[in-house]
This record gives sequence, C-alpha cells and structure tokens, in this order.
Amino acid sequence: MRTPEWLKEAVFYEIYPPSFLDMNGDGIGDLNGIRQKLGYVRDLGCNALWLNPCFDSPFRDGGYDIRDFLKVAPRYGTNEELIALFSEAHALGMHARGVHRR
Repeated sequence: MRTPEWLKEAVFYEIYPPSFLDMNGDGIGDLNGIRQKLGYVRDLGCNALWLNPCFDSPFRDGGYDIRDFLKVAPRYGTNEELIALFSEAHALGMHARGVHRR
C-alpha cells in the first residue's frame, strides 16, 4: 500500500476531546467545541486532525476502552455532529477521519 501524497506534507493537530473546548457547559470538551476552533487550527498551519477516541466507552481507560466503534460517546455529542465536524474540516482543506467501518 502506497502512502497517500497528502500525508507526506501533513501537519497534524492532535485533539483529546475531553480537555478541548466545552460548548455545552458540562465541563467536558465536545465535538462542537472542536468545530468552533477548526479555523484557528487551520490558521496554525495544520492540515490534518488526529482525534483521540470519541466513541462510546465505559471510560475506565480514558476512552480507549471503546465499547462501540460506530457510536459517538454522548458526552462528546452525536454521530451527526462528528460527521458535521469532518465535513467542515474537509471544507477548510483539512484531512479528518475517525469513523470506523466494519
């Protein structure tokens, strides 16, 4: 498998969702908070997002103990909000992925 051309010049910005921007006031960062800052991240010179786990989990291991790879953890938002985040990132010329397909 060949490395995609865009990856050779990629500058990633890693985001740990719970400690990013909280838009709904519950004290936990969320997908809408990430969306709110996409322009800022792009303006830093980043053209790719690395999103730490944001899927459904019992959260005994910081969200890395994923229970359902097809469902966003409610504390971060909804599947639709994740799709909107990726769509907006792509519209800004950024690469963003995270949806696992079986």
